[in-house]
Amino acid sequence: MPRRSSPTGSELFIVDNSDEDWKVVRYLRDWCQISRAIDIATGYFEIGSLLALKDEWQKVDQIRILMGDEVSRRTKNAFAAGLENVKQRLDRKRHSNPIYEKKH
Repeated sequence: MPRRSSPTGSELFIVDNSDEDWKVVRYLRDWCQISRAIDIATGYFEIGSLLALKDEWQKVDQIRILMGDEVSRRTKNAFAAGLENVKQRLDRKRHSNPIYEKKH
């Protein structure tokens, strides 16, 4: 793992899969152990990258992903399922809130 030169850890570090020994999944797994937040920018996002981390990514308080508009079918389906889950939870909260029911 690269050594930090800044006490804040704010320096930019670029990782790609071109190096045989230094893959993105290894980097993410290592950083999940020591980071509270991870920012990822990628042109092509595949949900398998998070799945490959197993439970490691849940040790991080925040993951932000900036990605291009190309994703795999599996990723697109995972996003659709996640959005549907959020929508259903919000609908249940809305319908169980008496204040909302009185105003609308």
